[in-house]
Formats: sequence, structure tokens, C-alpha cells
Amino acid sequence: MARRKRYTDKFRAAAVVMLEAEGYPARDGALSRVADHLGIPLSTLRGWFTAEHNPPPTEVRNEKKQELRDLLENELREAVAAMAGARLDASYRDLGTVAAIFTDKVQLLDGKPTERVEENVTVSDSRERLAQLINRRAALGGTPRDTGGPH
Repeated sequence: MARRKRYTDKFRAAAVVMLEAEGYPARDGALSRVADHLGIPLSTLRGWFTAEHNPPPTEVRNEKKQELRDLLENELREAVAAMAGARLDASYRDLGTVAAIFTDKVQLLDGKPTERVEENVTVSDSRERLAQLINRRAALGGTPRDTGGPH
């Protein structure tokens, strides 16, 4: 009978932090990528992340998160500094992509969003909402000017 593989606290913590840096659970495929990279079963990694099975100690996880964050920030600084000298060997676009990826990873490790989502309210949206409000009030027996308050 094969012996069950044992993982150290540091390994489990690093794996969970890698998963966070990949954007799990919001990013499709993150769990598979990290599990494949580390050579561990999906269910094992998921269990560590959700704290269902032998989760890494919080202090070790925080330590690994800070180590990875520091590494990524250092790499980001180095990539930005190297952009001017690397233009001959790599495209500026390639270097910018590297910088963007590292920035996303740092944002994810800090629990911050990696994209900005805005809801643009157009005039037609506002008109539609106003028409719905008027129709509701009319259905209740009021008039468009009747707000229920003193006149």
C-alpha cells in the first residue's frame, strides 16, 4: 500500500498563496494551473485553501504571502528599471505586460481588485427608471407630481 504523501506547513502555505496570486476562486483555471505546477491533486489544494483539510497555519501563510509579495514588488521594480535597456532585445509591450502581470499579482495578494469596473448610467437609463417610477405611482392611484409629502 502506498504511503500518503505529507506536505510541510511551508509548502501548504506557499501553495495557498500561489493560488491567491492566481486569482482563485474568481479566475477560471487557477486551481488547475497551480495544482499542475506543484504536482498535487486538485482536491488537496482546494481543501487547504478552504481550510477543510489540514490548512496551513495562518502565521506561516502570512509569512509566505509577504515573501511572495516582496519578491513580486522587487521583480516589478527591476522590470521597470530594465525597460530602457531591454528595448533592443524585448519589445516595450512585452516588458509592459510583465509589469502588468506582477502588479496584478501584488493586487491579488493584497486582496484588492485587478480591474476597474464602472457602471455608466446613460440618459436613456435614467429616463427608463423615471418612467417606471411614474408608472408605479400611477398604478397606486397617485399622479406623477404626487410624492406623498407636503406641497
